[in-house]
Parts: sequence; structure tokens; C-alpha cells
Amino acid sequence: MPSTPRESSQTPSTLRHVMALLRATAACGARGAGIDDYLDATELSRPTIYRLLKGLREEGFLRPSPLRHRYLLGYELLVLGAEAGNGGSLRDLARPRLLELAQRLGDSFYLFAHDGRHAVCLEVQNGAYPVGSFVASIGGRVPLGVGQASIALLASLESREREWILAANRELLQDRYEISVDAVEREIARFHQEGHARGVEGSSLPEFTGLAIPILDHSGRCLGAFSCSMLKSRMTPAHRQEVLAMMAEQAESLVSQAHGLLQAE
Repeated sequence: MPSTPRESSQTPSTLRHVMALLRATAACGARGAGIDDYLDATELSRPTIYRLLKGLREEGFLRPSPLRHRYLLGYELLVLGAEAGNGGSLRDLARPRLLELAQRLGDSFYLFAHDGRHAVCLEVQNGAYPVGSFVASIGGRVPLGVGQASIALLASLESREREWILAANRELLQDRYEISVDAVEREIARFHQEGHARGVEGSSLPEFTGLAIPILDHSGRCLGAFSCSMLKSRMTPAHRQEVLAMMAEQAESLVSQAHGLLQAE
């Protein structure tokens, strides 16, 4: 049955309101979000917030906090998130490979994917010398342009899409990270010459450095990027070459296994 004009106009706005409540809940962390948090974070009325919270709780997207009258994100989001980050079994295939890289080389290794104007972390494994990162955990996002993985992802996009993303992220990159779009574009050009990415050094994590390579399927489509973060003191020429060689080997192995799984279906 076709939607009425009233239904059509309300549905997108309801979806935006629901997403705003979920984001407000996430922003409150372990203490959970209360009605005042939702009122501060949105322009919704109290009755509307209560109505939407009831529906989100019934569907498993919110759950009660141990603190009364507060909400935490529900476990249903974890189920959906695991599937969202595992397109083509990418996370499942990457996890043991990242673990092997971390155990053999000692650094921190990540799987990132392109998500709109951002790079999202789908998996992380730490070795004997773990370091900080622009993302705190799986599911963390950074604007494309921040970190070596995002350079690898940007370099794999069509030029028109890359230009649009960098124009949209320009102010955020400069204000929050002290990274200029010109510097990002220089790193992308260098990537096309050398085949691997470095990050653009800004105001964050000055003591760390890293390397990244795209994961390209047999058609040249970018599935994601393997990224390594390490202390600058560990980035010797020999270690750099070893990290790049092993990440490339694992990426090739992942693509071959993914192709085999598709052929078997």
C-alpha cells in the first residue's frame, strides 16, 4: 500500500531523531544517558523522547543502565555492527592475519574501511609494542585524511570522490588535527609513486608513525586497508621493509581466500 504524504514526510525525520538518540547514548559512555542528556542533545520534546526510547528498548537497541532512569546502547547494535563490519567476511578473514602480523612483528595492526567521509576501524591486534592510535577501539572513526590508513583508502578512490571528501573534511582536518589538505594530497601523490601510505603528521600522536597498504580485490576494487602503528624509534629501514612485505603478503592471501569463498557459493 502506498505511503500517504504524511507518512512519507515523517519517516525520514523519525529516523534522524532515532539516530540522534543513539548517538547521544553513545556519547554518555558507561554511565548511560538520561532524559536531560537527550533533551540537551536534541530539540525533541520530552514525550517524543520517551516514545522513541520505549521503541528502541523494545527492539533491543537500548538497555537499562545500572543507574536508574538511564540507558546504555543495546546488544542488538553489537550484532548488527558485527555483520556490518564483516561484508564478504572481511573481518573474519583479516583477524587471524592481523594477529599473525602483531605476534611476528610486535607492532599494532589494524583493518580500516571507507565509510563516507571517514575511515572506520573494523579490527585491531596489538603486538609486544602496542602504541596509541587515532581510534580507541573497533568501531572508532577518523575523518579521511587522518592517519596512514585513510591515505591508502583515499588514494584508491576516484579523483572526483576524493576531491569532494577532502573539501568536506578540510576545516575539520585543520582545526582538530592541524593537517592541511595540501599535505594529504602530497601523501596521496607519494603513495601512487611508492605503493604504500604514511600518515600526515599533525598535532596528535607526534611520537608515533605508521604504514598502510590498500587491500585490492582481483578487479582492483579497494576492500579496505591494513595499517601498522609503531613508535618512531622502531621505524628502521629494515623493519619498515619487513612490515610492508608482510602486510602485502597477508593482503594478497586474504583476497585469494575471499575469492575462493565467493567461487564456492
